[in-house]
Amino acid sequence: MISTKLTWKVSVIGEPGAGKSSLISRMAYDSDSISASMRGLIRKRVSIQHDGENRTVEVLFQEINGFSGAESLLSSSNAVIIVVDITKPMDLNELGKFVHFVSNFGKSPLVFIAGSKLDRRYEAQIWESDFDPMKNNGNVKIYMVSSKMPDTVKTMLNDVSLNLLKRTMERR
Repeated sequence: MISTKLTWKVSVIGEPGAGKSSLISRMAYDSDSISASMRGLIRKRVSIQHDGENRTVEVLFQEINGFSGAESLLSSSNAVIIVVDITKPMDLNELGKFVHFVSNFGKSPLVFIAGSKLDRRYEAQIWESDFDPMKNNGNVKIYMVSSKMPDTVKTMLNDVSLNLLKRTMERR
């Protein structure tokens, strides 16, 4: 049994309008409404079931607007969720380079890609299969989510938390 308190910093990064704030609001407050109080680090207690034990951890969400100049903000992140608006075209080669950069950055945070605005999939410009080249031999996980579809975000948050717990236990 792990007896120490666990706190993880999860950076949520993406271009303006990608859905970062709504995604954080759904993860932290179970709402897709963006609160004016969402400044700085947003705290959320998460309960994780692993190896027959229930573990409560604290997750600190940090929103990062845009990819350029993000290095200093990513430095202490345990995980990075890269949010991509699937309804807007994007240079996937540049995204792949950023995914590679983040995967090898600092203390090598876990990397997740969240294709956002799944509720508007009929307008999609990017499909889940477009992200396949970025999976980096299974080290990068892909999720198709929408803050308006709570189960998609809950599934992602549970998986991010479980992967962070497994990594923490492996390093002990």
